[in-house]
Amino acid sequence: MRLLVILFLFISLLEAKKDFYYGFINSSGDQISEKRRQAISDGFEVVNHVRKIAKEGKIDEAYTQVEAFKSQNKIRILNSDLIILHAELSLKKKSKRLILQASKELEKAINDSTIHEEDLSRAYMVLIELKLNTNKVTDAKYFANIIINNFDNKIINAYGKIYLAKIYKHQRDYRKAETVLYKILTETTDVLVATLVADELFDVYILDQQRDKAYNLISKVLKKNMDYYANDSFLALEKVNRLTRAGMPEFAVEILKELLNRTDKPDSIEDFKYKLANTYMSMYDKTDKYLLAAKELYKDIINDYPKGIYFQKSKMYLDEILMREGKIEPAVLASKYQSSEAMQQKVLLQELLNDKAQKKYEIILKSKRIYKKVSNSISQRFGYPSVDVIFDEVNIDMIKNHLKTGKCFLLNKALKTARNETLELLISDEKTKYGFFECLIEAPYEKAYLLVKETFNKSRDANIYLYLERMALALKKYEEAELFSAKIDMVNDKKVLSEEFLYRFLVLSEKDDSVALDRYFNYAYKNQNFIKNNEANPVIIDFYYNYYLYLIKKELNNEAKNILNKLYEKQKELNAYVYSPFVELESAKIEQTNNNNPVALELLLNGLEYSRKIKPNDLAQTYYEIIKLYEEFNNNIKKDEYINKCKALENTQDSLYKKMCDEM
Repeated sequence: MRLLVILFLFISLLEAKKDFYYGFINSSGDQISEKRRQAISDGFEVVNHVRKIAKEGKIDEAYTQVEAFKSQNKIRILNSDLIILHAELSLKKKSKRLILQASKELEKAINDSTIHEEDLSRAYMVLIELKLNTNKVTDAKYFANIIINNFDNKIINAYGKIYLAKIYKHQRDYRKAETVLYKILTETTDVLVATLVADELFDVYILDQQRDKAYNLISKVLKKNMDYYANDSFLALEKVNRLTRAGMPEFAVEILKELLNRTDKPDSIEDFKYKLANTYMSMYDKTDKYLLAAKELYKDIINDYPKGIYFQKSKMYLDEILMREGKIEPAVLASKYQSSEAMQQKVLLQELLNDKAQKKYEIILKSKRIYKKVSNSISQRFGYPSVDVIFDEVNIDMIKNHLKTGKCFLLNKALKTARNETLELLISDEKTKYGFFECLIEAPYEKAYLLVKETFNKSRDANIYLYLERMALALKKYEEAELFSAKIDMVNDKKVLSEEFLYRFLVLSEKDDSVALDRYFNYAYKNQNFIKNNEANPVIIDFYYNYYLYLIKKELNNEAKNILNKLYEKQKELNAYVYSPFVELESAKIEQTNNNNPVALELLLNGLEYSRKIKPNDLAQTYYEIIKLYEEFNNNIKKDEYINKCKALENTQDSLYKKMCDEM
């Protein structure tokens, strides 16, 4: 409908028509009377006036005037302009009934030659708009092709192509619409045609979700041809609405400021200031910048237009700003504007934001059901896409507080009300995400794990997979842990693979699958740097023990000896003699093989000292080996001491070493 602005090209024809009809000769060859000429002139003045007030945005007034004049008009010469103007205003009224009536009337007028030849192209353009508004696409395309093919005028042909693109847009065939519009741009040298194409192309981009292109385009159009909008208030305000809906209010502000600069009419100034203030309100960015700009405009309206149509609304919006600034309590406005549902929601939202600022998290979450009443449009006015985003921030603040104070056990409670979006925000913050995941591992919580898994299961972040593997391991979900381990393999991030190395060992150990463990130890053998990188992790003790057995099985004795030494030293370092006296027995054998019997004896004695709980069978073996070494040293006193200790052992089960002790 906005393309009807092209019709201002034809307005100049009205003056030419007046001049022509002043000298009109009737069918008898006589010149028309002065009275008749004056009536024609007055008629064109009415048409001009109606067009003028329509451009000022006074559509209802314009429609009423043209309908009244059209119904009483007796001058046939004026019918062409009146029918077209009536149809244009029917479109601007946006009434389906009026549009349907105007469509029938205009098409009939074209067919019975009521429309003058010089008005035909303009009439077809209006008719196409009418047809599209009644969803008669085939008819619209037919008339567009008439404009393109039946007029010997390049500019009119270009308008026809613009309307063809508009039809493609209506059919959601955005690629075809773009193609047609681009072709017009390459062929035209007319500034207005280029501007019309750009205006239409903007809408196509928005509908086709090419926002960046739309943004760049409107930026260029406003710089090159602001007059296109600023000379027609109705067109300009329509564009303002479209820009605001498209999320580009900064351009709407440019247009409204230009409209204010160009008018001195009080009612227009009030209208533009009010719309500019509202646009600033929609641009709120959680700073005072736009609120203050809107505040001054609302004050101007209240002070300068006490009887204006926007006086009461401006007072209400000014109160809203004062509430948001903390200068009026929300409860005061709740009482003052009891009949306004929108204001009641704003009050509710401001109370929520006040509680959030005061860290009253428990109160907020308990009242969540009440706050859910706030609509997305109100939330957006306060700088939030929805009230859920505020709850996300509350949950995040709670979780961060728990992480900061190390209260992982409280994390579960906070996560009960958390959305997936909350978790996404948490892990986007490098300062909190690792602490958050560590907390979930320290205090396993199945619901939280499932939420995390659902949110990040398709991630390509190997670190996330590692945490999911560790969470699954903590919850004893070994099959799932193994799946996440496989995903880490697929991402093939060497740093994360190194960090995951011992967790993979724990997962496979729980499976008790000897073949899988052998594959893992082969993987470890090929990635010695992973072993070295994990030496500080206490789990390395279990790894060393099992890896040693693997190396012995593979007859990799030198490597096995090295790992056994590391196991011995790591147990001493951590004071965790988990595998004593096995480690000492194995080390003593190696030393004996190398004729280092004193060292072997020391190892065995240390094994007895370090071990807190030794199984009777292991104790019998250790005593026997000590006895044999004291025998080598001819120390019969110590030999007899350990023979007696060995004989005194109970609960040995078929121990060969116990039997040998008993026979000594």
